[in-house]
Amino acid sequence: MSAQTGQPKTQSFGRFRLVRPLAPASYAERWLSLHEDDHSSHVVYRFAAVDKSGQRRFLSALERWAAVKGSHLLEIQHFSFDAVGRPCAVTPYLGNHDGLVSLRGLAAIKGGRLSPLETERAVVHVLEGLREAHSGMGACHGSLTMDELLVDRHGRVWIELYGISRALRGPVEPRPDSAQDEVRSVVEFAYELLTGLPAEEPRIAVSRLVKKIEPAWDLWLDRGLSGFDGFATPDEALTALPTVGGIIREMKPKGPVRSLFSRFRWPTRIGG
Repeated sequence: MSAQTGQPKTQSFGRFRLVRPLAPASYAERWLSLHEDDHSSHVVYRFAAVDKSGQRRFLSALERWAAVKGSHLLEIQHFSFDAVGRPCAVTPYLGNHDGLVSLRGLAAIKGGRLSPLETERAVVHVLEGLREAHSGMGACHGSLTMDELLVDRHGRVWIELYGISRALRGPVEPRPDSAQDEVRSVVEFAYELLTGLPAEEPRIAVSRLVKKIEPAWDLWLDRGLSGFDGFATPDEALTALPTVGGIIREMKPKGPVRSLFSRFRWPTRIGG
């Protein structure tokens, strides 16, 4: 508290003023923040305090992540420690006036389900992000959830801080099937986006739940959820995708994709 005004002291991280808390991630606080020089909006992730070895792991992981430039990997713009030694990282702000929009949150707004085209667009973005992470970081994140996937105002899906929370917990030996586990998690949320149901056994074929869907979706989902011959890599899953396949990877966000966001206003700056 300020002794003169009785108001809470303004929090900051370097040149980033922490404006208000956002919904936290499972591994860090999230703060909507304003750069004091150019007034651009950002998210400051504030992690729990760590010991010296944890600080070294944090710096090593963030250095690897910051060096990877991918079209669906959330960019690390700055990282360091705050005044009391907590690890912090700064990313662009992808949200709207209400906060960040996760893929799970978007699905909830849409009634719990997305169309096949909308689902495939999200799946393509995440698989491309995984491919970029695997080739650039040499690390493993583990199974992804829809809460770790952020959607920007253009309809693009971004993987949030791939591998960082695992790196902070300590060194983990990657298993040969780590990549397959990650891809399987993408197939699991694809089934949930299409049907509104978790991908649990006994599983109902998607063609029985979604009218006029391409039967090839059943084949893709069955293979991806198989414990024996599932997709070993993101590229395998991308190549096998049904319907429009690779054509949508470079599509501009318009038409039915843009309609996902017709209910939002997306200010580019805090208070916009």
